[in-house]
Amino acid sequence: MVADLRRIKDPADAAYHCSPMRFVRATRVVPPQAGSTGMREAIGETDFEPQQILGYAPIEPDGSFKLRVPADTPIALTVLDKEGRGIQTHLNWIQVRPGERRTCLGCHSPRRGASINSGTVVDTLPAALNPTIASQHQSGETMASLRTRLDNTRFALKADLEFQDDWADTSRTGVTARAPITIRYTGNANSADDLATPVPTNGFINYPDHIQPLWTRDRGANTCTSCHADTAKLDLRASIAGTGRMVSYEELVVGDPVIDPVTGLPQTRLRDGEPEIVRGPALVETMAGGAVGMARSSRLTEIMSGDTLKVAAAARTTFPGPTGTAPNHATMLNKAEKRLIAEWMDLGGLYYNNLVANGSPVRLTTLSEATFERDVYPILQSDCASCHQPVGSSGAAQTTQSFANNRFVLAGSVEGDYNVTLTMISNVCSGPSNALLRRPSTSPHPSGATAAVLPAGSAKYNTIASWIASGCTTQ
Repeated sequence: MVADLRRIKDPADAAYHCSPMRFVRATRVVPPQAGSTGMREAIGETDFEPQQILGYAPIEPDGSFKLRVPADTPIALTVLDKEGRGIQTHLNWIQVRPGERRTCLGCHSPRRGASINSGTVVDTLPAALNPTIASQHQSGETMASLRTRLDNTRFALKADLEFQDDWADTSRTGVTARAPITIRYTGNANSADDLATPVPTNGFINYPDHIQPLWTRDRGANTCTSCHADTAKLDLRASIAGTGRMVSYEELVVGDPVIDPVTGLPQTRLRDGEPEIVRGPALVETMAGGAVGMARSSRLTEIMSGDTLKVAAAARTTFPGPTGTAPNHATMLNKAEKRLIAEWMDLGGLYYNNLVANGSPVRLTTLSEATFERDVYPILQSDCASCHQPVGSSGAAQTTQSFANNRFVLAGSVEGDYNVTLTMISNVCSGPSNALLRRPSTSPHPSGATAAVLPAGSAKYNTIASWIASGCTTQ
């Protein structure tokens, strides 16, 4: 439905308190340096470019905002709710020349023509507005245009989400102002709402530097990793996976294989001519399907906030949330921590946004795919694929192997099998601890066998262990 701006901007109307759009976030694209390598490893499992947060501006009661951004720079604008979570992801970069003005008209208006905030709508001023400000309104001005004309410091982007209602004339009976909003990394009215972990600098959020510390922060009995430290549920430890990224990152942004309900086997598909395993929803949405806000479409946000947002039904089914004696996750994070996670997700869930940060991207270690193809892949094909593939060695569907709790499915493509093998490696500096070696070296494996497939110390075991250890040399 089209918003009724006459009601929404009237402090005497109940609609004044109903608008979900409260802030706008401005970000800029972070271009890679010429000749840089390791971009995919640094960016992570997303199609988004690295971004830098430039700052925030409040949205006025009539839905307008006005801000100053750097010239000749690809800019993205995201409208946010009161918690700092994006309502919608804008998928086009915009830019302005020095002194140029741009307006959000045309695309964001009904196709009948003019902006919904123009003509008589913009010039209709409710009686319950603060007369000191409203009396200076000029024809055709939005609320944001009026405020910035009276005070040009309001053009400047703020580092934090801050809103104070100056519009409501609270001297009138029945008129109440919108509640103030302040969400800072540090310096909140209640110090318990401040970050106790590293604070992002210059608008850059990096998963290893800023998000991972939230999972390992000592919270007493409710420390995240006191429960989430194994692959059976959710592993949020900071150990390094075979991708060179932390295992917790892979756990959050990569979904489990989709199991066919008839065959009990993982579903596969061809992508650019290569077979790949179909994967279900992840806790964190990193692709902008439908252009819905990334944080508001991620199941992790719903669990950590207790809110019902825009998450797909499949994600809620896959991740039903804590039950029984599990702690209430909606109370585990403070205001600054929830803001930080929302920002990270809204920017696409990248591993690094600052491409020159310590560890990114040239120092980010990835296990060699060439070595995998030469040394490891033949072992997996000869000793593992008979069980760990969607079809049996004869071409018939597997009937003895259940994939319900099995993430390791070999599709027969070197590139695809390399990537899925990396998910079985949670610590390149401790080869025997990884599922890729630990499980096939136990006796019996697979279930019903009389001996281990890859006994510890055997030639094939040592070949795989050597490949894993090669990733630890530059950590």
